[in-house]
Amino acid sequence: MTEAEAAPPRRRLLGDLDIPYVVETGVITFGGWCALLVVVTFAAYWYLGPQDTAYSYQVQQANNIIHGHLDLVEEYTPTLGVLERVLYDGEGFCLPADDPRGREDIENPRITDDCKTYMQHSLGPAFIVLPGVLLFGVELNQTLVSAVFGAMTAPLVFAIAGTLSQRRYVQLTMTALMLFGTTFWWVASNGGVWFFAHTTATFFLFAAIYFTLVRPNTLMAGVCLGAAFMCRPTTIMTGLFFVIMFSHLWLRPAAPGQRLLDRIDFSPITSFAAGLAPLLLATLTVNYLRFDNPLESGYNYSEQVHQDRFQELFKHGILDPRYITRHPPVALEQMPLLDTPDTSCGERECAWIRPSFFGTAIWATTPPFLLALVAGIWDRRIVWIGGGLVALACAFLLSRAVADAFDSGWANQNMPLGVHLLPFWAMIGVSILYAFRNSDRLVLACWAAIIPTALVIFSFAATGWAQFGYRYALDFTPFLWLLAAHVIGDRIRWYVWPLIIAAFAMSAMGVLWHYQFQPDHTWGWEWVTF
Repeated sequence: MTEAEAAPPRRRLLGDLDIPYVVETGVITFGGWCALLVVVTFAAYWYLGPQDTAYSYQVQQANNIIHGHLDLVEEYTPTLGVLERVLYDGEGFCLPADDPRGREDIENPRITDDCKTYMQHSLGPAFIVLPGVLLFGVELNQTLVSAVFGAMTAPLVFAIAGTLSQRRYVQLTMTALMLFGTTFWWVASNGGVWFFAHTTATFFLFAAIYFTLVRPNTLMAGVCLGAAFMCRPTTIMTGLFFVIMFSHLWLRPAAPGQRLLDRIDFSPITSFAAGLAPLLLATLTVNYLRFDNPLESGYNYSEQVHQDRFQELFKHGILDPRYITRHPPVALEQMPLLDTPDTSCGERECAWIRPSFFGTAIWATTPPFLLALVAGIWDRRIVWIGGGLVALACAFLLSRAVADAFDSGWANQNMPLGVHLLPFWAMIGVSILYAFRNSDRLVLACWAAIIPTALVIFSFAATGWAQFGYRYALDFTPFLWLLAAHVIGDRIRWYVWPLIIAAFAMSAMGVLWHYQFQPDHTWGWEWVTF
């Protein structure tokens, strides 16, 4: 048998790159590894997490749906008093005539008897928990359901990793990186309304990627993207990933004199749309039934938007490009809080390093994601020069955090024109240029998902607090992970291991500091703060 005959079967998915099937080697089979990953992931998410949440909005919304209400009524909503409310009466924002919360935070409110209360967040996760609520009622533990969805994400990630590397240790390491080295661990363990939506959306995004790379199926990829949209509407902006990755199906090779339209095969496009469209229409229908407008999600009728204390936050409405500058300081610059021996935390002592509720930069939470910036670049000189500039930018941001801990004046100085972030933007551009040059479809598709999604998220008024990491990044984290795995390839080099270990340490810090280390039980220290 020749070497070529002995090699595992391969298929072409990424332009000129050959992607291997998962190779079954060793004592544990692929299915065995999947089962083990589910068990380990669930155990870590559940037993190291809070195991409950005061913000089980989706469970309570499901309970209202079961009783015939798309709005929230007191009889079926035990924690109606703590909800983030959307208030609407058929004409616009209103306040109920018998509102128990009072009206002091809203100037000249319109008070009506027909004012109804709605959940501010997308209803996809509420539909997901409907069967559980039918069985267990509002006692269904939403945090437990979140941990289950987090665990079910594990085999999807593992299978996708198998298309990018033939080596089992690389597949397992990259799977562990996603599950225990990103904000996903902290979010899936939480189960609160905001984080449960992220967990389910991330699960469905990985399912859509699975049906693109592992078992290509345009119908199922469309269904899964539609399900992600119902959980987090911003995920629809990742759609170009699937358009590009399925281009070998819908765009035939060019023939002499052939028109572009004649090269298009509409059957894969129709199949993808058939999976996606029903879930988009379901969301639009629910919006119309609640707010008389299929494009209104309810955020414009949110109580927060109309409260005096949030006027500065929402001064340009919900979405506006003028908010974009608010997000990079969190997504790329915010560091954990460092404490010196004389730091005061009131009556308590401070832990020497603490997560900030404002968030933590994506690259600081998951350092291997820096590898995404050199994805597809074949010129080593550019990799080393660009990588060096990015490293300098990271070193500057880290040193500024240290200086801030010692109350150094320069730590509060802003760099003109955001010069310290230019290496990040430049390397993204270079990566895209090389991907075009080398017809690297995976790199092109990933950036085509990340950039539009990030731009929409950056246009939102708030930045995600209170949180660990930058939780909004979960809407495009699967594609950052893909880029990092693509760069790592079939061998994890020595200089990548410290980045991976740091990601595990940072994520573990986020989970333990928030959920397990309480001042009354662990040395009286303050573990998390703004």
